[in-house]
Amino acid sequence: MEDSMDAAVRIISKWENYESSSDYCPNTSLFNHHSRDDVLEFMRAINDLHSSLQFLTSPNSTYSVSAKKVLSAQHLLRISRKRLSREFFSLLKTNKDQLYPKQDYNNNNNNISEEDDTASSEESSALADLKLIADCMMSAGFSKKCFKVYRLARKSFVEDAILKLGARKLKKSQVVKMDWDTIDSKINTWMDAASLAVTHIFSGEKFLCDHLFSTSGQPSLVTETIFADVCRDSALILFRIPGKLAKHSKKSPDKLFRFLELYETISELSPDIDRIFSSDSISVVRSQARSSASRITDAARSTLGDFEASIQKDSSKNVVPGGGVHPLTRHVMSYFSNLIHHTTSLDKVLADYPASLQSPLPESYFEGETTTSPAALHFAWLILVLLCKLDAKSELYKDVSLSYLFLANNLQYVVKKVTGTKLLTVLGEKWVAKHGAKVAQYAANYERNGWGRVLAALPSDLTVEIPLDKVKECFRRFNAEFEEEYRKQVDWVVQDPKLRDEMKTSIRKKVDARYRKVYEKYKILLAKNRERGKIESVVKFTPEDLENYLADLLDGPDADDVQPEITASPEPAATEAPGLQRRRRRLLLLIRQQ
Repeated sequence: MEDSMDAAVRIISKWENYESSSDYCPNTSLFNHHSRDDVLEFMRAINDLHSSLQFLTSPNSTYSVSAKKVLSAQHLLRISRKRLSREFFSLLKTNKDQLYPKQDYNNNNNNISEEDDTASSEESSALADLKLIADCMMSAGFSKKCFKVYRLARKSFVEDAILKLGARKLKKSQVVKMDWDTIDSKINTWMDAASLAVTHIFSGEKFLCDHLFSTSGQPSLVTETIFADVCRDSALILFRIPGKLAKHSKKSPDKLFRFLELYETISELSPDIDRIFSSDSISVVRSQARSSASRITDAARSTLGDFEASIQKDSSKNVVPGGGVHPLTRHVMSYFSNLIHHTTSLDKVLADYPASLQSPLPESYFEGETTTSPAALHFAWLILVLLCKLDAKSELYKDVSLSYLFLANNLQYVVKKVTGTKLLTVLGEKWVAKHGAKVAQYAANYERNGWGRVLAALPSDLTVEIPLDKVKECFRRFNAEFEEEYRKQVDWVVQDPKLRDEMKTSIRKKVDARYRKVYEKYKILLAKNRERGKIESVVKFTPEDLENYLADLLDGPDADDVQPEITASPEPAATEAPGLQRRRRRLLLLIRQQ
């Protein structure tokens, strides 16, 4: 055993001239200035010297060795420790951003260039050299020194890397003073930084620590502690940021999308966070990530509640001309159309959250549907809140038929938005069918209230003969009622083309069809008994005239609908555009009224 120690002393002594007063001198290179065989011989000698010295100086040893030889061996071990420490530190610093497995930051292994091959080779060489030194230092009893050097080099690198990604400490006092553009920018920066930090930096550090210090390929308490020391502070800084942004920023409904994107990012990273920071020694990082996710959840819920409140508090008293789609309806459905892309996140955010359902949805609201996800319930509830608000706004119209037209327009807009977006997959076909039937009901109510008096002016039973005076009275009543409704309704609008065509067809089938039958039945009687030139005062509209007037309805006012000058001949020319023809028909009614 003493011979083994003497041999080790001879080998190590050759390296004594490389000693430096500083433990951390990156200007020397163990591997670049010596052959690998020499380096391996040097490391074996260190291990042999350490083992021999421990054996010869143990209380149970039967060997006798001089104090001078022991002191000399201990001196050489100290020199070796410094030499290995310097080289370990130098390799860590020189290759600081090249020590992660290549697949962690470049998953596309196709078309790898010669430069990539060279970089990969250097990376492998550096890792191999670091592993040799780490194994030697731990075998030679230099573990504490090895860990200290490693912590110093890698913690500094991780802190710098996280800073370069834009992740800096944030205080509540800073966030509350930020405008939204600044917060929005920080959200973007954080999402990019978090993805790269977790999948590349922290994952790479985990790999590096396990690679250098794990025994038998299994992480130990030591490696977990070292990794925690290197990454804990930087990870806590990184994962606190989204929670602070969500909790302390000024909120408004349009910010919900950004909070959901934050939530989605941290949720997507959660499995990697739990895997990388799995040990008890660094559980605080997992807790911090969950805490930030919880704060984002609270912010999203609060913002969604604010959106509901904004619907309920809308107090605008201005009526939409012609009973068209209300700006509130457009705003809410546009909001939902964007929000629906975050349904998966909303289901998680709204899970076990009662929202602000002031009263439960009717049991029949999702009748026949299998989906009752949290997102579906909230979308349905908020649409119900909107429809209730629209119902109140319909009462601002003095004309009952126009109020029903307003409700039909707005509910049709809602239904069409649902069927034209992913909202359909959330609310379901039965929901659409149910609300589509409600649109038809509103349209029927408009028709009954708007055209009931016009139809009532005509005889309902054409099999019953009535005297000439009664016939004339029917036509006079019809003329008056129709002219009044036309003047009133000509600027009303149904904005959905399909619904407009259906409603026009329905009105034409009822009004024009009955009028045509009455006209055909009594036109000969009126012609026989009239005085010359008097028939026009009784029969103002031919069936063709009536059809043209009815065709004008529900299109809304023309963009260029200005009052034309009164001419001697207000009848429409055959070549005139439909809009001009309609304006002439309106003018004709005004002239007749006068």
